[in-house]
Amino acid sequence: MNTGSSLFMLAGATLFLIAFGLPLLLCPMAWARRIGWPIPQEKDLANYLGRSLGGVVMAVIIMAFLAANNPWKYRFVFEMLVFIGIFMAGVHLYGFVKKNQPLIEHLEIVMYSLLSLLAWYFYPQPPG
Repeated sequence: MNTGSSLFMLAGATLFLIAFGLPLLLCPMAWARRIGWPIPQEKDLANYLGRSLGGVVMAVIIMAFLAANNPWKYRFVFEMLVFIGIFMAGVHLYGFVKKNQPLIEHLEIVMYSLLSLLAWYFYPQPPG
């Protein structure tokens, strides 16, 4: 039984839905302003990129909800989250080094690193 795997996916998907997926998809500039990003004069490209990222995040969230229901069948989602966490931690680490992102983005280095570690830790075991 993969109860821990299911709970990890359910909790993570719910958190990312509320904190990232819906805000980025529906109102990226309000989300950016709320976490401390300066809003550019020309917003069209930033809105487009924010909504695009929101769409990708929503697709991953949907897959995570499916993985919560059947972790072994959707075990590739755990593997995908390990790599997403690694790349996102790298992106935020780069912003930290360049000193060109708000403080909350620095904290996401830890969050995405934990995402990778937890996805690896809760990787589902075969049934039986």
